[in-house]
Amino acid sequence: MKNYIIIFFVAFCFPAISCAQQYDFNKRCIDAYTYIQELRFEKGRQLLELEKKENPKNLIPYYVENYIDFLTTYINENEAEFDKLEPNKTIRLDKLKTGDQQSPYYLYCQAELLIQWSFSKLKFEEYLSAFTDVRKAYLLLEENEKKFPDFMANKKSLGMLHAIVGAIPDQYKWGVNMLGMDGSIDQGLKELKSIIEYSKTNTFIFKQEVYLYYAFIELYLGRDATTAWNIVKDLDTKTNLINVFCKASVAMRTGRNDLALQVLTSRPTGSEYMQYHYLEFMTGLAKVRKLDAGSSAHFEKFITSYKGKNYIKEAYQKMAWMALINGNKEKYWEYMYYIKSRGDDLIDDDKQALYEAESKKMPNVTLLKSRLLFDGGYYKDALKQLEGKSAESFSNDKDKTEFTYRAGRIYDMAGMPDKAKGFYLATIKFGSDLPYYYAAGSAFYLANIYETEKDYASATKYYQMCLDMDNKEYQTSLDGLAKAGLNRVKGKK
Repeated sequence: MKNYIIIFFVAFCFPAISCAQQYDFNKRCIDAYTYIQELRFEKGRQLLELEKKENPKNLIPYYVENYIDFLTTYINENEAEFDKLEPNKTIRLDKLKTGDQQSPYYLYCQAELLIQWSFSKLKFEEYLSAFTDVRKAYLLLEENEKKFPDFMANKKSLGMLHAIVGAIPDQYKWGVNMLGMDGSIDQGLKELKSIIEYSKTNTFIFKQEVYLYYAFIELYLGRDATTAWNIVKDLDTKTNLINVFCKASVAMRTGRNDLALQVLTSRPTGSEYMQYHYLEFMTGLAKVRKLDAGSSAHFEKFITSYKGKNYIKEAYQKMAWMALINGNKEKYWEYMYYIKSRGDDLIDDDKQALYEAESKKMPNVTLLKSRLLFDGGYYKDALKQLEGKSAESFSNDKDKTEFTYRAGRIYDMAGMPDKAKGFYLATIKFGSDLPYYYAAGSAFYLANIYETEKDYASATKYYQMCLDMDNKEYQTSLDGLAKAGLNRVKGKK
């Protein structure tokens, strides 16, 4: 989830057209950016080199080409590649600092470059350097806002940062305060929405980018899946791999698994495109949610080709699950062994996979099938797996608690909140002292229901309960979502 939020906040930014010679966003630069956005780097690079040659005073090519380095390092997660490309940051910043200081793009371009490199650094656990870059970028944008209060591009970047800052759980707020940054999700959404309104009556080159920022903030932090889907549903995925990622991601998060699979399997390919290995992982994940045994081939391909650290453990876990569902317990334990010895456990899904492997507790197949079908949006099929069963149908506390949680989630998404409440409360009652995420998840989704019903006192109670729970699975994700929920209901009666 966090990873899906960061890539769309940064991957599309570039300034609008300026008449200043040193910041000339001419058609050639715009075309170059478009190719880079599609992950057709070589075509973009060729146009930028031609622009440098024919218009050497134009600084925009140095800004736009940084997207190639950013997307390469962020998507590939190849540390050797990152070490090789990182020196370009200083070279380009020095070049951008020679521009017209009276232009609103002078500080803006520097800030955007720093933000991009900071997010790449986070991938490689260079936290201090990353936070330092973010702070520098934030201060540059704040200064630029004072100098050019009507500069819409600047507002876009500040809106994004304000939303991210607002989603940070309280236990990490000291770091944000130390950086001198503040903001809230609501503030960020309002700022981005004002730019969307502006773009409806004005020519604004950021239009699609701002819509995408807004979509992902609503999806992950604002809890408005309908708005998110309406924004991305008509994206062109025939030539643009970033759009493939965006549309498929939102589809998979909103119960449109078949559509996501269609987008992923018909994505553009060829030597002109960057190898986006994570899309292979997503294809496998979409097939797992249909209980398709063919999913494992996609995970195998991902593991073989991908040189990064994240998602490796999760890929093995999903292959283990399919082996178990198909009756191959021996293969399940083989994949569990690989989880313990391969990949990192930095993100929640990998942490959860490792926790399962170390627990040496095999999932209940019935509950596992229900979970996967539910995640794909196949709610009727997920419910069929649980028909005729109760918590007492299962032999241990983990499975009993998971049963009530799964039932609650299905009834919740099926539009039966009263039934869902009962199962969520039962999960909290019997699962609060267990190390699994079911009780914390139930508290979070129960708070969602109360927020929808405008019972803000109850919503606050259960969002806080979710934050207070000491679950060992998905804690970072759930804490972030609960904090976002508290921000939304704060002050409401």
